[in-house]
Amino acid sequence: MLYLTGDPNQLNPDLQRSLHAVDGYLYLGMHTEALKELNGINVAEQVEIAVLRARIRVLLHLKRWKEAESLSEKGTQLHPDENEFMVQRAFALHQQHRGNEAVGVLLAAPDWIRRTGILHYNLACYEAKLGDLGTARQCIRTAVKMNAAFKKNIRKDPDLERLWN
Repeated sequence: MLYLTGDPNQLNPDLQRSLHAVDGYLYLGMHTEALKELNGINVAEQVEIAVLRARIRVLLHLKRWKEAESLSEKGTQLHPDENEFMVQRAFALHQQHRGNEAVGVLLAAPDWIRRTGILHYNLACYEAKLGDLGTARQCIRTAVKMNAAFKKNIRKDPDLERLWN
């Protein structure tokens, strides 16, 4: 399942079923239905990592950037060891053309998150859009060094278009 880390059997069966449904809806491009499924989850379980993660991803698919950014910030406060909230918040800020804030979120990340390739890849995207091509190149080199799989995305990512020449 896309939204679960650890042992999904630790969640109650109804929550597991709902998250599986959300996963299926997203796979089929049925974003509104995914959000409706999430809205039906018990209020007490709305702050579970898997539920927050799923809701943020649905909001991102719906291009509801402000809501995704706000919920990501809440997720970071509630679950500071969950790095995806910080990365998703930065992405939502970037989509709102708030690149400097997105960079700030990633630069404020704890050291262990800074050792992930996705953080450096996203920083490269944000810096390229902001016009700092030197920093963007350095960030993309670091990302590729940490995870060579990023190399195939560089020429396809419109955020990195300025680096293509």
